[in-house]
Amino acid sequence: MPSPPPRLLQPALLAGLMVCLVLAGGGPAAAGRRAGQRGTVQGPAGAALDDYLRRLEAFGFSGAVLAARRGQVLLNKGYGFADEANGEPYTCDTVFDIASVSKQFTAAAVLALEMDGKLRVEDTLGRFFPGAPADKAVITLHQLLTHTSGMPDVLGAEYEPVGRDEMLRRAFAAPLLLRPRRFRYSNAGYSVLAAVVEVAAGRPLGDFMRERLFLPAGMHHTGFRLSSEDRHRLPQGYGMDGPWGTPLDHPWAADGPWWNLRGNGGVLTTTGDMYRWHLALGGDRVLSGPERVKLLTPYVPEGHGTPARYAYGWSIVAGPTGGRVASHTGGNGVFDTDIRRYLDDQAFLIASSNHTDFSAVAVAAHLENRLFGLPDPEPPATAPLDPARLRACAGVYALAGGELLRAAVAGDGLRVAAEGPAGLAVLLAGQPDEERRKMHDREDKVAAALAGARLGDYGPMADLFGQAAGQVEAPFRRSMRQFERELGAWTGAAILGSQSIEGFPFTYARLTFERGTRLAQYRWEGPTVEVARYPAQPMGDLYLPEQRGARPLANGVNGVAHFATYDMRTGVVQRLRVTLAAHGPALALVLETPAGDVAALRAGD
Repeated sequence: MPSPPPRLLQPALLAGLMVCLVLAGGGPAAAGRRAGQRGTVQGPAGAALDDYLRRLEAFGFSGAVLAARRGQVLLNKGYGFADEANGEPYTCDTVFDIASVSKQFTAAAVLALEMDGKLRVEDTLGRFFPGAPADKAVITLHQLLTHTSGMPDVLGAEYEPVGRDEMLRRAFAAPLLLRPRRFRYSNAGYSVLAAVVEVAAGRPLGDFMRERLFLPAGMHHTGFRLSSEDRHRLPQGYGMDGPWGTPLDHPWAADGPWWNLRGNGGVLTTTGDMYRWHLALGGDRVLSGPERVKLLTPYVPEGHGTPARYAYGWSIVAGPTGGRVASHTGGNGVFDTDIRRYLDDQAFLIASSNHTDFSAVAVAAHLENRLFGLPDPEPPATAPLDPARLRACAGVYALAGGELLRAAVAGDGLRVAAEGPAGLAVLLAGQPDEERRKMHDREDKVAAALAGARLGDYGPMADLFGQAAGQVEAPFRRSMRQFERELGAWTGAAILGSQSIEGFPFTYARLTFERGTRLAQYRWEGPTVEVARYPAQPMGDLYLPEQRGARPLANGVNGVAHFATYDMRTGVVQRLRVTLAAHGPALALVLETPAGDVAALRAGD
């Protein structure tokens, strides 16, 4: 599914709000013990990438990365946990969900059928579905492949048990969002393409892809249906609400994902198999030369804010050297994947992750810099802290104005929560000027969307999500009705502020009702909101999302324990010092900010 992320803080609105900042956290102990099973590292370039990723692992990254140049695999290794509860490490053999990266396989299946003479990309839907309404019957396969059909983005929830006929009924009944030939990303369009493939091939999409694409490419761990061994290699996903499970823990048809997901997502694979696919596309094993040209021709611009042009299941853009890069991202709110083929530089990169709050999509941009020798921020190195000293750091600290900061042990690290605007401003300090400008713009969009919704105008909210008004109105109104049953009429909304959490910007708003408040949380990717959440808990009981921590920077040298968080997307390091006592609780907590140190003295436990 699609993967394709805030005015600074208003202090008067922040009373009672708690924001968490995790500083220091233990790197996975089990992962360190089992590093030999993680994968392979080759040469100095691979070692440099591995060192960077091991530092990110200490700050919470969990996933797998394969990087190659000039036919040599430099790195193919996993980091963090595939299953936190059981201590299972993420490895290069972990089988993960690539979400929208699956679209390239649907596109390749269409082109393989064109090679067989079963269809042409110029064919219209009317050829395959004689009962299609007039406005849908004239849509061509090329328009579906390039997201220029005008089809809506989605037709329902990913794991809703919807069969092919019902999906087609919804697709043919849905109004077109714009005239064809303009780009508008559509997962539904690729589901319709999957139905075309099944009609033309006379068999399920998954079976056809396995026989014509995966096996010829040497991809033995890829598909909708996995061997028993590969099913045991699926990682657990971790979302905003905690453990999410594996893709196969959610509704799945006998022959693959249900039809809101089939064709636009749902492929399960490994980093090694995706590299084999990259190599196969360099020759004639799966597609002929003319079909490979079609696959990667940059047909349509993807929008005013990006130089990228969309091909068939691939986005084409200039890379670090000026050469062409075929790339795509995929995410379902839990699993994220970023794949990049450097067509003129003989290079390849894929990164996967299984945590909502530490996305492989954000990691991949930094890996690209390092793969091509470009400058890139360096995460701080971490070190273990004696558990007794870590526990001594926990407690309540008072800022000069009387506001409290609460420090708590979080794993092998320290979480700090602010309970007022002054503390919040300190925890969010350090954003670059350009990031602050973006935050202003994003917050203005959220404010406009909420103001419009209160008046019944869902146009600004549709722009916020990059969708049609009809797609965003119903779920938003459902959330509001739930709160109004409990708290009375919705009376207003106020923007609280924003923060970047290890790869994604988040914007927060307080929704006020007659008898209480709720917190609205928006996660951005690019110019639109990717995930919105309206938690059911009162604001006073809910922390904003934590910045996942890492190990302390030193083991309490000279009576001071040093901690840090690292914002991977911006490269900002937030540092904190705790003054230790000879015995018992620590004495003071000091936050290092661009404007100077901010001290908070011990106030209690």
